Amino acid sequence: MTDTLTISYMNCGFCTARNHCTACGAELACALTEKPGITSAAVNIPDHSLQVVHSLDPDTLEDLLDGMGLLVG
Repeated sequence: MTDTLTISYMNCGFCTARNHCTACGAELACALTEKPGITSAAVNIPDHSLQVVHSLDPDTLEDLLDGMGLLVG
């Protein structure tokens, strides 16, 4: 399943730059693809969007993203 989600909040705890730049999006996308059930991810920080291909149910996906410091909706 492919979902395009709006990022409403992002905690850069995983990022070394901590400034919500393009590198942040690339780091987050890479970290997401390492999670079970995530096939691919693309993050566009300036547009506040996340496109993710996954096999997770909506609640599990939301919990995963929340655990990574990313709120969508």
